[in-house]
Order: sequence, then structure tokens, then C-alpha cells
Amino acid sequence: MNNTRWNEIFRAFYHDNELKRDHPVIMWRTKDIRTGYISDWDGTWTHFGAEPREWDKIDQLQIRLTPENKECVMKNLKQIHVPGTVEDDIVTIFGYRTDVDYI
Repeated sequence: MNNTRWNEIFRAFYHDNELKRDHPVIMWRTKDIRTGYISDWDGTWTHFGAEPREWDKIDQLQIRLTPENKECVMKNLKQIHVPGTVEDDIVTIFGYRTDVDYI
């Protein structure tokens, strides 16, 4: 996935007033493409968009969905049009896979 898409995800979840107002806690984590390391769950989007932004190192981004945030999160991801899956209230966005559908 290109840098523009990662930036759009960051902007949607860091700056989106609807999400911040109605559903302020969205847990996320990433998997590093080089090492396979999966980060701990985090609720602070500034960490995701921290400089330097090294989007090329992200194999996948996972976002935990709740009944309260699911509709809004999915609406944002559909607008960005990202490759991913939804399973067990976890949406997984892929940085490099091309064999999955787009959300």
C-alpha cells in the first residue's frame, strides 16, 4: 500500500472529529514487515503517525472494533479503500498483500 493510503488512515483516525467525539478509544497495533514483530495494542494514534513515518515497514495494521465504533471505523476505511479483512471484531489492513479484497 502506498504512503498516501497510510497517511489517509492516520488522518482519519487521528483527526476525525466524529471518531474522537463519539468513539475516542480505538485500539490498534502493527506488524513489522522485516522482523515480524507485532506491537502491543495502543490507543494513541499519534504513535502510529509519529515521525519519521516509516509506512514501508508496516506489513499490517489491525484495529479492534467495538459495537460503538464499528460503523464509523468501517465507513472511514471504505472511503480510503484499503486491502483488508474483518474477522472476530478485528479489521486487518495489509501493506503488501495483493490477494485480499478491499474494504
